[in-house]
Amino acid sequence: MRWFTLSLLCGLICNLTHTERVIADDAQGAPSSPIQATAAIQQMRIAPGFTVQLAASEPQVVDPVAIRFDAQGNMWVVEMRDYPNGPKPPGPPMSKIKVLQDQDGDGRFETATVFADQLLFATGLQPWRDGVVATLAGQVVFLRDTDGDHVADKREVWFRGFAEDNPQLRANHPTLALDNRMYIANGLRGGKVVSVTRPQQPPVSISGKDFRFDPLRLLPEAISGAGQFGLTFDDHGNRFFCSNRNPLTQIVLEDRFLARNGQAAIRTTVQDVAVAGAASRIYPISRAWTTSNLHAGQFTAACGATIYRGDALPQLRGNAFTCDPTGNLVHREVLTRSGASFAGKPARQGIEFLASTDEWFRPVNLENGPDGALYVVDMYRAVIEHPQWVPEELKRRPDERYGDDRGRIYRIVRNASKARP
Repeated sequence: MRWFTLSLLCGLICNLTHTERVIADDAQGAPSSPIQATAAIQQMRIAPGFTVQLAASEPQVVDPVAIRFDAQGNMWVVEMRDYPNGPKPPGPPMSKIKVLQDQDGDGRFETATVFADQLLFATGLQPWRDGVVATLAGQVVFLRDTDGDHVADKREVWFRGFAEDNPQLRANHPTLALDNRMYIANGLRGGKVVSVTRPQQPPVSISGKDFRFDPLRLLPEAISGAGQFGLTFDDHGNRFFCSNRNPLTQIVLEDRFLARNGQAAIRTTVQDVAVAGAASRIYPISRAWTTSNLHAGQFTAACGATIYRGDALPQLRGNAFTCDPTGNLVHREVLTRSGASFAGKPARQGIEFLASTDEWFRPVNLENGPDGALYVVDMYRAVIEHPQWVPEELKRRPDERYGDDRGRIYRIVRNASKARP
């Protein structure tokens, strides 16, 4: 009963709790040693026909949880350095946003500029006009660079009121969609969101909902949801999200359409596309230890769900990819139409698209690159689960922040591929 109760209490970092792949050389949880980024690639096993390349690593990037690319091909990185417990008082917030550049065109982003720092629990960004829209500290903010030096010089708070009671379950993944609205995943804790620029607007409750807004008029709206840490669209504008036990869920019907007919007997507007919960299966190749042995071999930290939409990997186009950092792996689902929704099927039975024997490999997010590659965001930590929800024997580990000076970004390409400008 103790283990079952603990499993019910588990949350996620953004989506990263609920299970822990302990990095242990002994029963006390002494961490194994980290390895260099280039050596870490040698510990990875990827599907035939594909290769993993290093795009960026420490010291240029540390504790990355999300990336985006701008129109110039620069990589914008969110570093959640606050994880897991935030800054120690009276220290300042620790999260950062950086701009990484590949100035010599070799595929490695060797130059990093701090765009904004002293941010609290930053979770995502979306390039917009002369800056980025970012989710942090229970807010949606617009960080502007008015002189083009890749350093933010103006900050505008657009919305506030997103839940902050849990350091992991926060609004995330601001994403500009085909309808020119920005969509944001709830984080599972909801909130009552108010428009700072339009104080006359009533608060919008996002309990059980996701959030979107018009970035020109800044009009807020609660929409069907709610995602935990992950939000993605396909080429036709279908929206998907994930949560720790649900690797891919589709919004089949938006609430605004359902509201037109109050008599419609529709119980839910979302549907799992991939097998979820206890029926889900993952196949890690590293040592495993979970806070509930009932969940071994299942998704317990699904995050960063992404539909591949590039042109460099045509056999992957339209496929869905989801990270499980506690399993040190990236899972692939092949999607086919099934009525108004989709049906997902693992691309290979009994083996993952990408997995590593390196227990520090913590893929937490994915991104489509302008070069057509699929990018993997690796937070690279010894421990990824929040210490609040682990058994007492794990709380004796020497330091839950091991690896807080590291981070990697990888790109997945076809064999023998070179960097594309």
